[in-house]
Amino acid sequence: MSAPYHHGSLREVLVAEGRQLLVDEGPSAVTIRGLAKRAGVSHSAPLRHFKDRDALLDAIAAQGFDELTTALGAAERHEDLRARLSDYAHAHVRFALENGPLMELMFAGTARAEDSPAARAASRFFAQGAAMLGEQGHGRPGPLRYLLAGTLEGISSLASTGRLAPDQVDEVTDTAVTVLLPAIMEQLDQRGRPS
Repeated sequence: MSAPYHHGSLREVLVAEGRQLLVDEGPSAVTIRGLAKRAGVSHSAPLRHFKDRDALLDAIAAQGFDELTTALGAAERHEDLRARLSDYAHAHVRFALENGPLMELMFAGTARAEDSPAARAASRFFAQGAAMLGEQGHGRPGPLRYLLAGTLEGISSLASTGRLAPDQVDEVTDTAVTVLLPAIMEQLDQRGRPS
């Protein structure tokens, strides 16, 4: 057991231990029974916090989305759009490199209930990106939202799998910012938002 269980903190211990197992051994290693054993509690104790394994994985993904949203939020301190976009892009790629298996879980194609913790946390994450692009988040997302997400997820995937050399990650991310910036500025101008 790497995180000691204290009365009242079992939920946090299960999420922390589950996340560690996810990173060390992959998602199939994350089981309610296994985590109960690691926490030193009965097999049924985790079920007071999570109805099943999927609910536990959802909580882990929600925590990841919240951490990513916080990391990306630091870019909002910039008035200049280029600096804001650059910080946002680099923070996204850095988070992915540091949390590869967690990012895979967060962005897995598995369906989530709209009111699940991960779905709500993902909505906050996507709303943050939409706001930077001048989108209100109402209605159908514009193509730039997908282009930005696809570009950053692509760079992250290339880097985390070793197909992009570590010493090229910043250069490729900077190039992506340079390529995306004119389209984002045009969209902001069309929507009458300051850039």
